Amino acid sequence: MQNLKITNYLYIFYSLVFLLNIVHVFWANDILFFVIGVMGIVMLIINFPRSDKVFRILGVVLLAIGIFFFISSDVSVNEIPSYFAGNISLLFLLSMLPWMNSVVKAGRYNKLLQSLLGGNVKGMGSLYIRSEVTMVSLAAFLNLSSATISQDLLKEQLKEAKTKIRNSFIAMATLRGYSLALLWSPLEILLATSIFITGANYLEVLPWMLLVAILGITLDSTIGKLIFRKHDIGSNSLTSSHPQFQKKKLVEFIAALVLFLVVVVFLANVVQFDFLFAVTIAIFPFAFIWAVVKKRKTSFQQIGWPTWKKQTNNLNNFIVLLLSLSFFTEALNASPFLQYLQDPIVALEGSPILIMLFIQAAFLVLTLLGVHPIATMGIFGGVSGLLIEALPSVTLTILLASCAIATVPSAPYGLIVTITSVGLGVNPYQIVLKNLPYTLMCGFIGIIVSMITLYIY
Repeated sequence: MQNLKITNYLYIFYSLVFLLNIVHVFWANDILFFVIGVMGIVMLIINFPRSDKVFRILGVVLLAIGIFFFISSDVSVNEIPSYFAGNISLLFLLSMLPWMNSVVKAGRYNKLLQSLLGGNVKGMGSLYIRSEVTMVSLAAFLNLSSATISQDLLKEQLKEAKTKIRNSFIAMATLRGYSLALLWSPLEILLATSIFITGANYLEVLPWMLLVAILGITLDSTIGKLIFRKHDIGSNSLTSSHPQFQKKKLVEFIAALVLFLVVVVFLANVVQFDFLFAVTIAIFPFAFIWAVVKKRKTSFQQIGWPTWKKQTNNLNNFIVLLLSLSFFTEALNASPFLQYLQDPIVALEGSPILIMLFIQAAFLVLTLLGVHPIATMGIFGGVSGLLIEALPSVTLTILLASCAIATVPSAPYGLIVTITSVGLGVNPYQIVLKNLPYTLMCGFIGIIVSMITLYIY
């Protein structure tokens, strides 16, 4: 019971670490960075036994290999704490995301999903297009809640359909639509990480990521309509009520999204903040002002505060993954063994298409083996200098982000696949098999768009 009480207040300790990280942004001091690293080690020790088995295994592997790399280098032991400070900024972003989700719930924008998914449609083919477009439109802000809400609504709407067909429809439409929204959302950790690695300008990357998303939804919605065109919904169709409410909420939602993007771009391009930091510090003030303007301040506080505390207290999986990954990446960069990882890329120098295919294959294979895409992203971050020599930063960002996000519907141990697996009562690998063609298609679209940018940048 005592242990339970302590874990309920971990958010205070984490907040102190994040506060020091903010101070370091404005005052880059080596001693302060060392202190942040020491606190990062404490975070790792606290959360290792609390994390899921797959993350513990991944953490042990990353730390073990990192220790091997460190021993092979000539770096002083005094540098070790600093090796754990590099990814604190990513954890800070993850801890702030619940505030944006809370203002969406406080403003009842989650009900917009029901309005958009409701209404009479001719068949499952048409419903597939509507479902995917709805997910792409709203998941950028609603995040995981968009998938769970839409899946519940679709289960009700398709309860007269055959179970196998219904499950395939839901697993495909919601997960694919969800990943297509992540491609351009500044709140997506994989996109933010890719920009963090390459140092690219989000404003330059955004149009190309939108192009990947548009091509992806066009192709996949067409394929989905063809696959499900022969299947009927049945008589139990949800009705779409209050069309005026639906229109007003959608306009508000899109306006808020555009305004948030403007704020982030301003902080990154005019104030010259790092993109990741710009997104992170913009979330709470923006969400709070949004709630005040919509006269939902009380609801926002009632939902946001306990949600933020709970989510921050339970960052254990990401703490183990990201801090272990930080040590691994820094040790790799200091090790002579970095050359061995660089050799395949050097061998492919002059053949950008082969480098791109290699990166896509690495994300896909490692994801299927249970490695989180962020971990794979970190491995490529270890050789980012060499990759940037081979590819422009904008091209590399598009490539890393699209190939990583394309694996989201096909990650057997990913959170969204796990949630869907439990909700539908199916094996996660059945969901993976359904979405594997999409993952390959989306990855190839990312490669094609990346190739186009080679001739521009």
